[in-house]
Amino acid sequence: MLEQNLSAYKCPQQFIQFKLGLRKAISAQQTITFIIAHQQDINDIERFLQKHGYCYNYNKQQGVLLVEPFRV
Repeated sequence: MLEQNLSAYKCPQQFIQFKLGLRKAISAQQTITFIIAHQQDINDIERFLQKHGYCYNYNKQQGVLLVEPFRV
């Protein structure tokens, strides 16, 4: 499982880093966990995941977004 910390980034860098991490996970065919700061808005990321049919789970309280790209 891969992990990427997005808490240090603000939009649009956050979204760009998310897509780069997702690309790595797709290449490796592994689940990826993104760490997100509690106050960060991830609406763009969630819309992207929904639009492309990714299986994901977002725990807002813990600031953890789990994406399974190989289930697309």
